[in-house]
Amino acid sequence: MTASTIDDGGLICGFRLAPLERLDPTAPGAVNGGAAAARPFWLHFNLADSRARRWVQEESGLEAAVVEALLETDPRIHLEVAGGGIVAVLADLHHDFDNDPEGFGKLRLHADEHGIVTIRSHALQTADRLRRELQHQLVRPESTGQLLHVLLQRLGETFGTVVTRIADEVDDVEDEILAGRFREHGKVLGRVRRSLARLRRHANANRLALGPLRGSLPPWLEPERDELRDALGRLEMIAQDLELVQERTRLLQEEIAARLNETTNRNLAVLSTVTTALLPITLITGIFGMNVGGLPGVNDPKGFRWVMVSMLVTVVISLVSLLRRRSR
Repeated sequence: MTASTIDDGGLICGFRLAPLERLDPTAPGAVNGGAAAARPFWLHFNLADSRARRWVQEESGLEAAVVEALLETDPRIHLEVAGGGIVAVLADLHHDFDNDPEGFGKLRLHADEHGIVTIRSHALQTADRLRRELQHQLVRPESTGQLLHVLLQRLGETFGTVVTRIADEVDDVEDEILAGRFREHGKVLGRVRRSLARLRRHANANRLALGPLRGSLPPWLEPERDELRDALGRLEMIAQDLELVQERTRLLQEEIAARLNETTNRNLAVLSTVTTALLPITLITGIFGMNVGGLPGVNDPKGFRWVMVSMLVTVVISLVSLLRRRSR
């Protein structure tokens, strides 16, 4: 980069490493120039601000291909190792993500031995977490490679936290289902499965995109090879955890469907039993309801009583017969 001053209108935050300090974007030589020129940096921009876009295009000093990769609207998640640096588009969670299937954003970055430039359009959890940790000096990376490792580590932790929260929610739903309270949890599991499906797609996309970091690395990343592999391994574990939780939700939905079918079958069995038991009564009332002459008991003062007794006897006989057949 060749710019000596950054318009802070589109800059969310900036830091110098070794030693760690907050970068003053309006100071001369903020990026290049003066004694600080040799120290690595991190610049994080808000792409929604036109001044950030203008700075990247006109004042950053980045190659045209890098500028295009940072500012293009291509939603593909990918990483390219070009020249002495890397250009990547990674999936991250919106800052206000709450299991919302649409709560995903893209973090675009360029990293080389001099520093890292990241750009986003919506507030993202990973970048914001890294900003807070650097601001309070909870982490103190000494090089661009270490900073990139911390960034990828926090990206994995961001996805891992959401997966853990969803897994806990699935545990609660499972307890409710086993306790017999399952009717209202079908919609909950449907929502969870939609969130898990998108989480899995984005987590796998990140894992595949970062695959080139397992191969040949630029010289400035070689000291962090083992740490980067650990971060990538964490992303793979998260992808596996997502698959397990997704499989659990599918099995729980099948359990709910089976229990609903069991309840339906039980209700149908009761209804069939009642209907069968009442068939003789229906027959008797149908016969005695015919408006024809010669019906027995019409003139007998005890006729109604005998009809009711016969109906009761037929019901009892039907129920005893049905119960005997069920017990066999």
